[in-house]
Amino acid sequence: MTENRSFAAVVLAAGFGTRMNSDLPKVLHCLGDMSLAERVVRKVSALSPDRIIVVTGYKADLVEEELKSRLADFPTDINFFRQTLLKGSGRAVQEAVGEICKSDEVLILCGDAPLFRPRTIAGMYKFFREGNCDCAVMTAELEDPASYGRIIRDEKAGISAIVEADGAGEEVLAVREVNSGTYFFRTAALKEAVSGLKPKGSKGEFYLTDAVENIIAAGGRAEAYKIEDSSEITGINSRADLAAAYKTLCLRKAAELMKEGVTITDPSNTYIEESVSIGKDTVVFPEVFIKGNTVIGKNCKIGPAGVIDSCIIDDNASVKYSCVLEKSHVRSGAAVGPMARLRPMSDIGEGAEVGNFAEIKKSVIGKGSKIHHHSYIGDTVMGEKVNIGAGTITCNYDGKKKNGTVIGDGAFIGSNSNLVAPVSIGKAAYTAAGSTITSPVYDGELGIGRARQINKVFKRKN
Repeated sequence: MTENRSFAAVVLAAGFGTRMNSDLPKVLHCLGDMSLAERVVRKVSALSPDRIIVVTGYKADLVEEELKSRLADFPTDINFFRQTLLKGSGRAVQEAVGEICKSDEVLILCGDAPLFRPRTIAGMYKFFREGNCDCAVMTAELEDPASYGRIIRDEKAGISAIVEADGAGEEVLAVREVNSGTYFFRTAALKEAVSGLKPKGSKGEFYLTDAVENIIAAGGRAEAYKIEDSSEITGINSRADLAAAYKTLCLRKAAELMKEGVTITDPSNTYIEESVSIGKDTVVFPEVFIKGNTVIGKNCKIGPAGVIDSCIIDDNASVKYSCVLEKSHVRSGAAVGPMARLRPMSDIGEGAEVGNFAEIKKSVIGKGSKIHHHSYIGDTVMGEKVNIGAGTITCNYDGKKKNGTVIGDGAFIGSNSNLVAPVSIGKAAYTAAGSTITSPVYDGELGIGRARQINKVFKRKN
């Protein structure tokens, strides 16, 4: 594969999705935290196409706005093409062919079928190029092929036809190898093949499968790339399909992780995204959602329950029962929870402890420091071996802007202290319980900021 050829990917995202019974286009329904279309686009990008073309149609403005927002920092060039006559995948390609043929080769796939593995598409691309064919079609065998188009093989095991189930005879319907709707084409062959597509079937749709047959009729070659795991070709057409697809993704990921040495105590009740990485000998308990680009190290304990989103958790750390962590870093040997929250840009140092009902926001917690319960620490830089008493609050917002707090090594913050930022607490300094601190407390000092207690006789009115 030394020949340099330009390569585009086309994501078909124009359909109505009537069986979803929704005001949203089908491709904007979420599988996990990503829409179907976004998940497909992100997976396709693993092949490093020169550009990605998203064909929109139904509620195109909404689809394009959502994808532009979610993929604002995406490295691959994304172009949108609007299909005018919403009559099937063949019509979508027929209308977009001028844009498609700016590249030498094209991958065409459905925006509502996000269960494929990137390595499967990469393998198919290698097969397509090494086979020097005009078209490669991803296929799989199904126990119940239902409405999928059937693959008819020739005497050399190539594809002779793809027959749609609509109107097919019993002999064709008995075939279990089906078309996935994912194709590679040489665009020169595709351009000629789609030019003569005509509407067919009870819905008057234009079938891209007819383009494959046109290539064959013109003397070109179409080959089948048959995959073992048929779940990868699954399209989503209903809410039930959506739920089943999410379960498939999570169980597939759990199986991969367990093979790599991760203990998942109840895979059917644990929800780990495809993009997550977890080191061996880590234990993940049930009812945990781990998503985004989360990286968890070795020998960690996670859960039960809770959400970890786009975090880094180093070796030997623990995230206990029912915690919520987002875009944060938990360093080696640290413990978070139970029932703690880390908001974005929190950095929990080695061996530090963040306990129940503690909330950390955009703060650095030093090595060995402890924030055990009922505290809020925001916009703070905290040194090592600091002890934060129960009910401590860093008052970081003055009504106009966020202000920072600095707490030195070895400081002891008494229970129910309010540290009114901007303020600093020195090394080995103390604050008395119940204090409101508005001025610096220097190294080794004790800060007391509370009114003297006065007791008065209370007289009740009769």
